[in-house]
Amino acid sequence: MRYRLMATYRGVPYEAGVGPSGSDVVLFAACPPPEELGFEPATGHWRKRVIRAEVDALWESRPLGTFRGEPCIVLDDLGDRLHIAYVGPDAARAARLGYWQVDRGVFELLTPRDEVTGLTEERVEKPLQQAPRAAPEPGYPYHSIPEPPPVAAPPVAPEPVPNGGGRASRRQRVQTKDIFCELADLAAIPRAAYALETESDGALCLIPGANGFEVFMALDGARHEARSFPDEEAAYFYLFGVLAAEAVRNGALLPAVTAAGARHDLS
Repeated sequence: MRYRLMATYRGVPYEAGVGPSGSDVVLFAACPPPEELGFEPATGHWRKRVIRAEVDALWESRPLGTFRGEPCIVLDDLGDRLHIAYVGPDAARAARLGYWQVDRGVFELLTPRDEVTGLTEERVEKPLQQAPRAAPEPGYPYHSIPEPPPVAAPPVAPEPVPNGGGRASRRQRVQTKDIFCELADLAAIPRAAYALETESDGALCLIPGANGFEVFMALDGARHEARSFPDEEAAYFYLFGVLAAEAVRNGALLPAVTAAGARHDLS
């Protein structure tokens, strides 16, 4: 049970992505669908690109639950642990519950499965006709919450570099990238599964942008499940968490090894 975008095509539900244009929908299947449906094989799945008008329904599957008395949404299921995000109205309360602030108004956490109770699946219908482009809500796909007050993050001690604020920043950035690569290798995550500072089709990509860093899945020239982060450490933490979750599902990484350790090492 995890957050997914879903589409019903010829009476069968599939995981889906939207792009490169708002009228395009890409369907994903874990097992080979009937040949007459025209799905194409890809690494670990089958996929087919259709237009929005060809699908019967498009919706978000949002698993909701309660963590320590406050509402949450399940982003990913790691077996004995869940990757959750806070959906309550109080940013300060989220920090007290132990969530990490990974983006503006977005708080996430990895927790033992038994600490999340009352799990239900909410279905949020999406329009089949392409709507005019609008600015995304803060914290999508979570409920938006008010602008949070500054939340103290673990201190990062950059190496002293004489007369070089820019060089110090560059050195810290390179260190974060190198630490991520080392952790990914230790977790047996193949280098082909991700791309850093470049866009590679079929890989989970992290690239710098004008307003921070963006993480997304590159497929068929489109960016799926894109997330933006104001600082590099948060982007790498999120990237490692997604890759580690996939490694757990594939059996390459034991569930006890989680992205929580990645954030500790990056800080």
